[in-house]
Amino acid sequence: MKTDKRKTGSFLALLIQNYVGFTLTILCILALISAIINKGFERRLDLPSVDALKANEGLLEEGNYDAFPCRKVLGPKGDFVVLDENLHTVYKSSEKMEESFTATELYCIPEMTLWEYTETTTFTNQEGKKQILVKRYGEVMSKDEETYEETESFMILDENYRVLTNTMDFPAQQLGERELQYMTDSVSASYGYQKHAFTGEDGRKYTAVFKYKKIDDPSYRHIVSALERLWLLTIPLYIIVVAVFVLKLNRKVKVPLTSLSRTITQYQQGEKPSTEYRGPNEFVEIGDDFVRLAARLNESEEKRLKADMDKQKMLADISHDLKTPITVIQGYARAICDGMIPEDRREQYLRTIYLKSSALNELINTFYEYSKLEHPDFSPVLKRENICEFAREYLASKYNEIALAGFELEADIPETPLYCHIDSQQFSRVFENIIANALKHNSEGTVLRFAIAAEGNSVKISISDNGKGVPPEIADVIFEPFTVGDESRNSRQGTGLGLAIVKKIVESHKGYISLSKHPEEGMSTEFIIWMKTS
Repeated sequence: MKTDKRKTGSFLALLIQNYVGFTLTILCILALISAIINKGFERRLDLPSVDALKANEGLLEEGNYDAFPCRKVLGPKGDFVVLDENLHTVYKSSEKMEESFTATELYCIPEMTLWEYTETTTFTNQEGKKQILVKRYGEVMSKDEETYEETESFMILDENYRVLTNTMDFPAQQLGERELQYMTDSVSASYGYQKHAFTGEDGRKYTAVFKYKKIDDPSYRHIVSALERLWLLTIPLYIIVVAVFVLKLNRKVKVPLTSLSRTITQYQQGEKPSTEYRGPNEFVEIGDDFVRLAARLNESEEKRLKADMDKQKMLADISHDLKTPITVIQGYARAICDGMIPEDRREQYLRTIYLKSSALNELINTFYEYSKLEHPDFSPVLKRENICEFAREYLASKYNEIALAGFELEADIPETPLYCHIDSQQFSRVFENIIANALKHNSEGTVLRFAIAAEGNSVKISISDNGKGVPPEIADVIFEPFTVGDESRNSRQGTGLGLAIVKKIVESHKGYISLSKHPEEGMSTEFIIWMKTS
């Protein structure tokens, strides 16, 4: 096998050689500091310990509550109370501990041996009423009782805490404010509550409610402050290690990088890039990639020139579209001015002049509108509108034109309001251009279908017909400027800017439009517009 002798080994290998000492040093520092931190937390902070609870759960089951190591499980300021299945107090560790809890309060207190987290979100529904979403994340024992499975459940409350929707198996129809505080661990800024259900030796069900000191007290902040100062000691040592590493790596990398830079400079000056340099495998491959990049750029330039030629051809077609009506107008106007037109035909000539000038005006307006949308300062004037009502009003104004063209209109617009932020004038242009295309390119008897549907937090607008369909050769580029089918090009129908304008307007509304590759059943062409609801 032939070997590229320019390559002197992998850059990865070079990095490994230089990083290994640096990494080992940093790891040793981190390990030492982590050990000090862990030891400090263990010694200075007494947090609720699930392991300690499980190790001493037998004392609870035996009813030997005095022997239960409350301080070891809950910390030095922890207390607990044991309730039987009727919520009667069986044991209380101290007078500071509450002795009564309702069934719903007990339900809301999280289980100590299972991870649980509850959050609330206040929102306003579509009717303007305030509601509260209570969402709980947690764990439950799997069916094999060997593993835990993550769960997610929620409740929706009205402003009076009445339960409207419940997937938590919450046992009441109303949630009290204190019960919600138990659920979200916000009863007290200083103390937290957890529970543990167990079965006693007498076969009865019991629940222990634990009260423990939260860790956001001054002692915690003092420890964190001390540990932060300890971390600061690593900065000087880290800087020294990095400096040594940088100097060593700079020496080994600078030479091949200089060669690579020389190769890039040769390419920028139009010279043939040199491949006579040595360095890590990756640097050599990057240099060779520049040679391949030059070939691709040449290919890209050829495509650009071809695109320019296509645009010039299209501009020639547009010039023809402008020139034809202007020539007719000039000729007919000159004939009338010179008195060459008999009186009985003058009205016919004037009508022709009017129709040609109207067509010319429409053509110029199309070019103006497209150039306006292309301007970087263009932005639609958005207003919150009921898109369903907006579409109904548009179709009502368009109905006679569609009927006179011999088309059948089918509309599927929901009565439920769907709101979007739109520029009504610009969005009317979207509907107008799509429907005008359908009327222009299809024959009488074509069915035109307009549908709106809600899809999650979006609105789907579908405009379809069962006419001739879009020619396959332009389907993928139909929204590009100056795209017209052969039939339109030969008959000078349109500029090829209508759908390009549609796309510009929809995208300026933060929406998305596409030509469906699989139109709905019975349709040959389907345009789909997606808009965000608001």
